Amino acid sequence: MRHIFLALIISNFAFANALIFQTGKVMVHTSVFGDSTIDPESSVITSHLKIDDNGDITTLKGAVDISLINLKSDNRARDEHMYEAINTKKYPFAIYTIKSVVLNSSGGYNINGSLNLHGITKVLNFSASIEKKGEELTIKGETSFKMSHFGITPPKLLFLSVRDLLEIKIDTTYKVN
Repeated sequence: MRHIFLALIISNFAFANALIFQTGKVMVHTSVFGDSTIDPESSVITSHLKIDDNGDITTLKGAVDISLINLKSDNRARDEHMYEAINTKKYPFAIYTIKSVVLNSSGGYNINGSLNLHGITKVLNFSASIEKKGEELTIKGETSFKMSHFGITPPKLLFLSVRDLLEIKIDTTYKVN
């Protein structure tokens, strides 16, 4: 029985292509109540994604790591407060794991998965457009979540508070290897 299980696992990976991150970024949006927007972004992304040899987008699986210390906005001092709030020294990465990809009724995709942030893992789904052209796969998607759901207290500066809701957009291109 153990040999059958191992054969199934090996055959699953034998007919899959690795996706190698080429270009793109993760963009985060929130705001300070009564003040301004905060829009850090990062292009430091590590891909552990695979797709079946036939290129069926719904077979996309794996994980993506985003280096949180590389999230940069237009205000370095504010970024430092953000790094403290999300404790990048202890939790340097946000890891998104894709469980399934489903074609939705509007012709786009729902990426169903989980986000590990600040040591807490929660279900997080994206609405996305995914397109495979030859040896290139592009993923553009968006979602939102509250920092407090991951045990993060939104930072405060004097009398100004950062909104708890984070809006996330991704725009990435991968090489199918």
